[in-house]
Amino acid sequence: MAEIASEFILKDVLKEHGYLDNHDLVLEYRDNTKDVQLKKLLANASKKHTNNRGIPDFIIRSITHPSVVMLVEVKEHTSKHESTNRDKPDEYAVDGALWYSQFVSKKYDVISLAFSGTTIREMKATAFYQLKGTDDAIQIKAQQVLPFSEYLRILTDSEGIFRRDYESLLKYAKTINEELHDLKIKETQRALFISGVLVALQDDGFRSIYYDKYSSSPQTLISYLINAISIQLRADPDKNKNADVVLGAFDFIKKTSAFNNETDGALTLREEILHIQQNVYSFMDRYHFVDALSEFYIEFLRYANQDKGLGIVLTPPHITNLFAKMAGVDKDSVVLDNAAGTGGFLVAAMGEMINDAGDDAEKIHEITKNQIYGVEFDSDIYALLASNMIIHSDGRSHLEWGSTFDIVPNSLEHKDIRDNVIDVGLLNPPFKSSTRKESEFDFIFSNLSAVKKGGTVIALVPTSVVLANKGAGLTQKEELLKNHTLEAVVSLPEELFANSKTSTVTVGMVITAHIPHAQNKETWFGYWRDDHFVKTKSFGRTDINHTWKQTEEEWLSAFKNKKVIPQKSVMRHVEANDEWMAEAYLEPDYGQLTADDFEETARKFLLYTLDQEQNR
Repeated sequence: MAEIASEFILKDVLKEHGYLDNHDLVLEYRDNTKDVQLKKLLANASKKHTNNRGIPDFIIRSITHPSVVMLVEVKEHTSKHESTNRDKPDEYAVDGALWYSQFVSKKYDVISLAFSGTTIREMKATAFYQLKGTDDAIQIKAQQVLPFSEYLRILTDSEGIFRRDYESLLKYAKTINEELHDLKIKETQRALFISGVLVALQDDGFRSIYYDKYSSSPQTLISYLINAISIQLRADPDKNKNADVVLGAFDFIKKTSAFNNETDGALTLREEILHIQQNVYSFMDRYHFVDALSEFYIEFLRYANQDKGLGIVLTPPHITNLFAKMAGVDKDSVVLDNAAGTGGFLVAAMGEMINDAGDDAEKIHEITKNQIYGVEFDSDIYALLASNMIIHSDGRSHLEWGSTFDIVPNSLEHKDIRDNVIDVGLLNPPFKSSTRKESEFDFIFSNLSAVKKGGTVIALVPTSVVLANKGAGLTQKEELLKNHTLEAVVSLPEELFANSKTSTVTVGMVITAHIPHAQNKETWFGYWRDDHFVKTKSFGRTDINHTWKQTEEEWLSAFKNKKVIPQKSVMRHVEANDEWMAEAYLEPDYGQLTADDFEETARKFLLYTLDQEQNR
């Protein structure tokens, strides 16, 4: 027990960092762990390679984060802190911590800490994290003991854990879709049910006792669920706008027979809430600015029997984040999406703002209160929008239910819009169809009318909008150039909306507001057809090879610096009757063409022609 002195020093350090007075943390000494699964994992972890159980000096467990375990190995002398090859677990602190981690990481995410020294001055501390089911432990840069919350942050910020959790989230999207289908909940109501539960779980009281106290009567549990949603909607008087409209969208829960059954309705609803808490709420708590509701609905479209259950096509989150970065959104930006849908662009923009604000709590409050504007016409989708914003730091103060053509920029609460505070417009307008008289340009012009002079608007539209050379489409292109500047057009992946079962090919238009397009102005055209996403059976179209981060960096660099890159980007002066797409101006490399390329082009042209016919 030569390490006793070091253990006392370590306990002082742990106390200083809040480990010993934290009701969420359980500190267990050597063989005293009460976790049965941990004992099983350590059963064959003897550092002397015998069949006897090995036990780290301390085990620290979190009640709130039961999937994470912290293992601590202590040595008295700093000379025994780490061996050259880290292969002597019975002699050295680092070697021992890593030894135990390889056993425990079979079932847990592990933080392993090696500590040595008998005085504060000479002590050494080295920490690692190892994700469940992986073979490698990653060293943490800090050379001193950190608070448990900081280790958690490092763990959850790691790219590997995000990929794992994100894939689990998408798998669960299929599972819950099937569960709600079996419960006879309509496709149009499934995303609403999930969002309603997520909003209710924001309420501390409901989250802490719904599983036990409200389990006897289905009507009682339903009542408390709706009440918890109402509490969150009305918690801030400044954000209490259209609360009745949002609550009305959740009325179907009261009428769902599977939840009202006196025999097992309460149990059924309770279990669904629990599953959503474990699989979705916990994910959103970790990754605050990933638009999980949009991801869920995209998954519903893939698995549901009818396409476009809510009548919208959601922009994939990697594109909403890309557009927010292209627009230069920062902590001082004020952003409008006048075709907000479930809020994908607003969540992405708010994430950029809050990240830029850092730890400035006052600025973050200002962002959520005064810098997010959204308009949505459909009441059910508006309920999803409001719910999404509650879950993502609650930027609801300036969300409006109604038509953009009535709201922007005429109505009053829209005084702020009339006063030209909007810096950035982001939107994916409804694609024009035979049943919709407004065109994509109508939504773009409505957005532009609210944006200050010199502000930026980025819109995702079908290629037909930028290819129009006659009729109303040409007239609107002329109007754009007369009043605004076409800075750039990027050709987006052709199967961007494959997960939503939509074949429309799209581009992104970047516009500077209220500065007429100069006669000699050149527009930057980017060919961004390949984002390296892959269509998979399990997750649809996804970043399975983890290349998006690099692709995004390359695209942003090319766009911001207006780089001219062979086969990828070009600068051209265009008029209204020209084609506003990179493909029209890039020089082809004929030496690389094959017969397959011709066949593929013919197939794409046929699909494009059919798509245009459907949208007329």
